[in-house]
Amino acid sequence: MGKAAAQKPIPAPVAQNETMQATITPPWFVNGSEYHVLNASFQVLVNGERAFRAVYQAIAAAKKSVCIICWGFQPSMYFIRDGASPCIGQLLMQKATQGVKVKILGWTMGAGNLAQLGPENNTPGYSAFFSRSPTETDQQHSFDVMWYAKAKSAQDPNLRFVGRGFTLDERTEILYRSRFQAKDSNLGWQTKAAHAGAVTHHQKMVVVDYEDPEHAVGFVMGHNMLDEYWDTDQHSYKRYGPNRGRNGHGPRQDISSRVTGPIVGDLFANFWQAWKKETGEALPKPDFSRYPVHADSQNLPIQGQLLRTQAQYNVKNIQDLYLQAVNNASTMIYIENQYFRWPPLAAKIQEAAKKQTQGGRDPGKHDSLYLFVVTNSSDEGMGDGTVKTYEMLNSLGRADTIPAVARLERADDAQARLNRNEVESRLSQLEQNQLLPPSRYGGAAKIAAYQNKLKALQQKQAALKAQNESLRRQVEAARKPDAPVLPEERPGLKVHVCTLVAPDSLPRVAASVQASPSGQTYPAAKVTQTPGRDWTPVYVHAKLMIVNDTFMTLGSANINTRSMQVDSELNIAHHRPEITVPLRRQLWGLHTAGRGAQDKPKDAFKAWQDIIDENKTAQSKWKKPQASLVEFSRPSPVRTNKD
Repeated sequence: MGKAAAQKPIPAPVAQNETMQATITPPWFVNGSEYHVLNASFQVLVNGERAFRAVYQAIAAAKKSVCIICWGFQPSMYFIRDGASPCIGQLLMQKATQGVKVKILGWTMGAGNLAQLGPENNTPGYSAFFSRSPTETDQQHSFDVMWYAKAKSAQDPNLRFVGRGFTLDERTEILYRSRFQAKDSNLGWQTKAAHAGAVTHHQKMVVVDYEDPEHAVGFVMGHNMLDEYWDTDQHSYKRYGPNRGRNGHGPRQDISSRVTGPIVGDLFANFWQAWKKETGEALPKPDFSRYPVHADSQNLPIQGQLLRTQAQYNVKNIQDLYLQAVNNASTMIYIENQYFRWPPLAAKIQEAAKKQTQGGRDPGKHDSLYLFVVTNSSDEGMGDGTVKTYEMLNSLGRADTIPAVARLERADDAQARLNRNEVESRLSQLEQNQLLPPSRYGGAAKIAAYQNKLKALQQKQAALKAQNESLRRQVEAARKPDAPVLPEERPGLKVHVCTLVAPDSLPRVAASVQASPSGQTYPAAKVTQTPGRDWTPVYVHAKLMIVNDTFMTLGSANINTRSMQVDSELNIAHHRPEITVPLRRQLWGLHTAGRGAQDKPKDAFKAWQDIIDENKTAQSKWKKPQASLVEFSRPSPVRTNKD
């Protein structure tokens, strides 16, 4: 049980006329959180085709209201790509003319929104200067500009888009907390500055008809409402038109969810607070406690909890959830996340496995704790955080997957220890030089004390000298480009860290340089350079964790300090295995071409290793992948420490 739970006992009533026994289970929900555990129905929506269709259908059926919070919103995006359905902006305008009140809160950050300058514009058409999405057509761009102008100017009072960011005071407070209150005590100054300077509103949620108990429905999402996030389970390398299929730069893996019942009230409470802060308007609050749970074969009943990171109110419940959940792990943990760079989580996982081993768990008899991770190794996925990713992997014994950064970091660590030792050695020598022998009339006791002190200093000097020689060798060895970086055992823990590629990726092609044929008439030999072609990466944008095939959380929060304490985030959690197990099987089946979705973690771990090995062989022989799953590999030596 985690520290927070231990400090707040949870009463467990026992009917003594029936039994005098009680079964204790580890707490999955966060005790004392701002949002309580509530009844709901829950449906997982894997990948954009399902998620955006479900959201579109809910909005199309709206009678009273549509409330959206998003990081990215593209009005010209087609949620349903059948060549006939209108884009989301058109649908929202239609609903507004029908009297439905449409309210959207989006992160804009004003002129400092650097996302508009990058490869993924989060509000295309919003700004008069930096408004073009790299994926959209001219027609889409024109529509985006028109739609935002209409929604911002309140030409139709039923259609409103409100941008939001963070004040200077809020950024100052975030900087303070990054310096003094972060779970990760090893944050660099660049990271702390980036937290305050580039904090974002990262939540993704929708509530439709919150006023109507019979029709209220909500969505807790990982997907952003941008072209890049629409994809199918096939994750093909092929691109299509914006209303016919995936038109983003590459395949994308993501997960959202649909809910009904009283938990919709907490979704609305999150929207209500944000809307009030940005507009001053206090929306009416219904009593959600009696809202019915609309359960069926696709929407199973759960007890669920919404959790937030909200820096403006110092809310960090998602952080508490993650640390508590992995502390409860006894069989397996599955993490599918855009980033994998929050070292406190790795430390807690390692600690949980170690304590179980120390408590008598024998991996030979009781098996190990298995950690399966699917994340990104590309520049897009790791650009700002290669150092924190290394720290995470190193803690779990898998620095071998990021060897170049590992060598540099280990060399720097050894150099820092060497520098400290050399300072200590000089101070020790200075102390020895200043040590004056006692007068010959001082007596035997003083002479003996002097000799003992001198001997101790000499021994310390010798020890420091030996340590310094060893550290110099370590620094020299670590800086060699071929220095081995090997996987390391962690007591009671087995770890796979993987990435995904498009399963239909074309065979790899090596880069080539070809000179013109002999007898050519050019003054100098003409050289043709042909770039190589590698397998197409699938960008993992999901934010999912499964523990023991029971607990599950998904939403907007990444595995980094930014999501745990800085950006606004929204997740949902439940512990119903009837939902969790089929989802895990579905995802593992997709990633392993049906070969690595076994229920026993030990069997799945072996199957994953077989697929990893086969894909390594296929890569080396310039062939197509055997499945999407490939081992995480980051050979680049570039070190970044902004996240």
